[in-house]
Amino acid sequence: MKNTQKTMLQIAVFFIYLLGQTEITLAANTPSTKNEFIINLKLFGYIDNYGNIRLSNTQYTSLPDNLTVKGFLNIEASSIKRLPASLKVKGYLNAAFTPLTKIPKIQVGGYMNFTGSKITSLPPGLKVNGDLSLVNTPIKALPRRLNVSGNLYLSGTKITTIPADLKVGGNLFLIGTKIKSVPETAKIQGKVIKNNPLISEFSEKKNNTL
Repeated sequence: MKNTQKTMLQIAVFFIYLLGQTEITLAANTPSTKNEFIINLKLFGYIDNYGNIRLSNTQYTSLPDNLTVKGFLNIEASSIKRLPASLKVKGYLNAAFTPLTKIPKIQVGGYMNFTGSKITSLPPGLKVNGDLSLVNTPIKALPRRLNVSGNLYLSGTKITTIPADLKVGGNLFLIGTKIKSVPETAKIQGKVIKNNPLISEFSEKKNNTL
């Protein structure tokens, strides 16, 4: 009886090891077809019943063509270096702290977060249905005809000028940038915030007490 239990335990350990090795192999070599990719996501629990895909902190390096994400797509801190031009995301896209250097003109239903990524350029005419964060990225210029329905966060970037045709439905955050002015033709529906509100408030209170 003890020998049988020992044998079963050894078999279980072997299958756990094999599953781990398979996951490492799949993560290092992203499947080339959409069907293979979705199957692997379901196998390892990266996709839920609502169609949300969570690939944060994984070793995937790319996504298959013609991929449609029914929920959100979270690839934060993953190894994904490129996004297919045919990608469609019905929810938001979180690509913070990824090695992405550029993106195609993809369709995303919610906000786009590229905080801390390697983004250096965005496609002309990009439309963002929510906030757009480029905080602490090496990007040096915004594309023409950029349309952001929410807030636009540019803090910590190397951007020095604002395009004349920029559209922002919320606030424009310029904290930590060398941007000195915003063209009158740029349509900013919210506020243009150049200084840290907390620091400004503290300085104002301090001056009032002198």
